[in-house]
Amino acid sequence: YIESACFLPDGRGLVTGSSDGFIEVWGEFVPSASSKQDGGSGADAADGSSGLNPLLSTDVDFEKLRTSDLPYQRDDDLMMHDSSVLAMDVSHDGTLLGTTSSDGTVCVWKIADGKLLRKMERAHGGIGGVSDKGAAVTCIQFSPDGSKILTGGHDSTCREFGLLASRMLKEFRGHKSYVNCCGYVVLPPSVVGRGSGGGSSFLVVITASADGTVRLWDGRTAEPIREIAPPVPTSASAVVHDKDSIVRSKSVHTVVHLHSPPNAMVVIPRCDRAYLMSYSGDVLRTYARDDVQGSEFLAAAVSPSNRHLFVAADDGKCVVFDIRSGKAEKIIRSFAEECSSGGKSGKACEISGLVCHPHRGFVGGYCSDKGQKRGILTLWK
Repeated sequence: YIESACFLPDGRGLVTGSSDGFIEVWGEFVPSASSKQDGGSGADAADGSSGLNPLLSTDVDFEKLRTSDLPYQRDDDLMMHDSSVLAMDVSHDGTLLGTTSSDGTVCVWKIADGKLLRKMERAHGGIGGVSDKGAAVTCIQFSPDGSKILTGGHDSTCREFGLLASRMLKEFRGHKSYVNCCGYVVLPPSVVGRGSGGGSSFLVVITASADGTVRLWDGRTAEPIREIAPPVPTSASAVVHDKDSIVRSKSVHTVVHLHSPPNAMVVIPRCDRAYLMSYSGDVLRTYARDDVQGSEFLAAAVSPSNRHLFVAADDGKCVVFDIRSGKAEKIIRSFAEECSSGGKSGKACEISGLVCHPHRGFVGGYCSDKGQKRGILTLWK
């Protein structure tokens, strides 16, 4: 079954990671002249300058996505981990793929030929002993310049690794439970309470955790800037047991940074509402369903235009909110049923992830429930 997925930045392909460790690139591929001459080894992109794009069709039919056209996938020389692939991200230039797994491993691959460029074992939780097991790594993002990766894991930390030396550069420590989401964002210094002496922009690392909080960190020094707790309704709060503490909160599983409206983010806890918030912690808007109460939001994604918020709920429906007005514009009632192959009881499984196409009106949903007959990802338009 599918554990993670993402679109390529140019929108001409889709990458999925599965519970058995396999990573596959989906798209319509057209062999270039050089790839035909070298037998399809992908040597035309060996320097990484052209990435996967020369092999990708410019007019993709997303009803006919396949993996067999990429030379290394056709030869079953697949990218893979030894355990479930929990998260992935593609560099901004579309050439590199970062993936994480449940055994604490982080890998960086060249998409054009499937070559493993970097592998960091026990990236979280491990102390280096032979018998020591790493903590699951649940999120990953490339830095804006592609030279570093940011990861979060079940050891309650977020870490930054340099790709040149494959070593940890910074650790962001302070959460009391699993880190579910992490990312870089560049903000005006005034937004994060910093003076303008350092320039017109300020690099911030943002993390979201099962302890119910969102934290902002100085991206250069790893010093904490601010802790934000979205106002989860008291009736929806639950006790989260952690090895070091007991936190009364609802897990925050998704944070999406917006370009419109500026200096704002969408925060989605596992409860019956989501929030448009400022980076100072103010709630600008609340997204809640009118048709039912108490249905928890399990996964979320935002359209590239920042107009719509897609939320998958635990009753099997996908709700489409207008980000500016806060109104629910549409409810897709058969969403979970179409995005999963059914559990052991024959019922639709809970959605575990959503992905939005970067340029077209597509949203994809998938489920990681072990009871499925087979893993599928369904695209909607």
